[in-house]
Amino acid sequence: MDRLRRDLAQTVAHANAHGDRLPPGAVPTVRDIDDRLRPLLTYLARRPPSAEELRHLTAIIDDYLPRALDDYLALPAEYADRPGVTGTSPAVDLLRQLVLLDEGAAELQDLVYTGDAAKLAIQARFLDAKFRRSDLDT
Repeated sequence: MDRLRRDLAQTVAHANAHGDRLPPGAVPTVRDIDDRLRPLLTYLARRPPSAEELRHLTAIIDDYLPRALDDYLALPAEYADRPGVTGTSPAVDLLRQLVLLDEGAAELQDLVYTGDAAKLAIQARFLDAKFRRSDLDT
């Protein structure tokens, strides 16, 4: 988790440093992603993630987010607002990708916390069944 936390911080710092080249709204969305994932990383450092949770988290932090930013920043500035192969500009494509990543981070956050809450509820039902005295016991 420490490495992922460092990688995420590095990507956020990279976005902040190049904010003048990124389209309006890009840096705040990157920070929103960070605001979701940083506490999740802290939580998962105490409670190890499932393989699926770790795979999704690692993909967002190590691949999808930095690649989206790097691909956009690799373009010459004059191409940022030109319509491309998708019919939209690279600036619009980047913003769309960042919003999708933010939604994906929110879904991952929900998956982790909801899953752990469900485990707690199952344990409570088990303990209730195991230790609660029945009216038949008296």
